[in-house]
Amino acid sequence: MTRFQTAAVSARLRVFALLEAQGVPASEADDLVAALKAGAVAEAQCQVVELDSMAPCPRGPEFEDG
Repeated sequence: MTRFQTAAVSARLRVFALLEAQGVPASEADDLVAALKAGAVAEAQCQVVELDSMAPCPRGPEFEDG
């Protein structure tokens, strides 16, 4: 997990630097990054919900033999 957290922090800092270079105020940049993170979390949640509906039922013929 640490590798992904490090990559996320690096990406976030790079986005802030790019937005600052374009003259975007820090408060607006923070709002934009927060909106991107919220969208990513919502998308991940949708993917998890879709995967959950594809899982086999915990009871039934597939599980009778243990």
